[in-house]
Amino acid sequence: MKKKMYVLGVAALVAAMLALSGVAQSAMWVGAELGGNFPANTDIKADLGPFNGTLSGVGIRPSVIGGATIGYDFVNSGFGAYAWPDWMKYFSFAMDITYNKLNINGGQTVDASIQNLNGTVNFLPKSMYLKGYEFAWTFLFMAHYGFMPDSEVPAGRIHPYIGVGPAILWSGFESPGAGGSVNATNVALVVEPGIRWMALPNVSIDTAMRYRYAVPSYDLGSVPGLGTLNVSPTLHQFAFLLRANYHF
Repeated sequence: MKKKMYVLGVAALVAAMLALSGVAQSAMWVGAELGGNFPANTDIKADLGPFNGTLSGVGIRPSVIGGATIGYDFVNSGFGAYAWPDWMKYFSFAMDITYNKLNINGGQTVDASIQNLNGTVNFLPKSMYLKGYEFAWTFLFMAHYGFMPDSEVPAGRIHPYIGVGPAILWSGFESPGAGGSVNATNVALVVEPGIRWMALPNVSIDTAMRYRYAVPSYDLGSVPGLGTLNVSPTLHQFAFLLRANYHF
């Protein structure tokens, strides 16, 4: 009986804490995100000793992108709150970790320029494609403004926002000709406009479009007498994200 009363007491305390934290805007939040990633056609620069060239218009397959996020609103209530100046309530900081595939289509005819010799080339057999991946750790500095305040959510039910920041990007491709795989680590630029919808005082939904720019560089192996073959794709990617967050 005592054990049952203890469990009920703990449950009541947790419920009270959740209700209290939902009265005003909370400082910290965590969330999960899922969406679609749509890379634009890319240019791939290749360097091999004295030779260099560019493949233009290489297509990359759309893919699913998903991950987890943690953020902090600069307000004076909730977990981790501080007595920030009032104008800081319009700003937040967030970081997330996302994963998506990065598969390059086969069977493409693309423009090629090699040492000022222009033409077209067939890029991979039609039945093949290059299998790749991206794992990104993103840091966003966000500005937002709340609309439609009420007694439950004084900061506003709808928050359009814009986030800008860097990302550490780990990426790679399967490359049998280079010993099985190649990979790279580099810095990317991320811009994310979106809208946060406060469904409950401590639960929000984000609808966002994320743009990510990166130019990774991969060494594909040595060619005797010429040096190392290096390729660098220019990646412009657009991800449409749906994110659910819990504020505490």
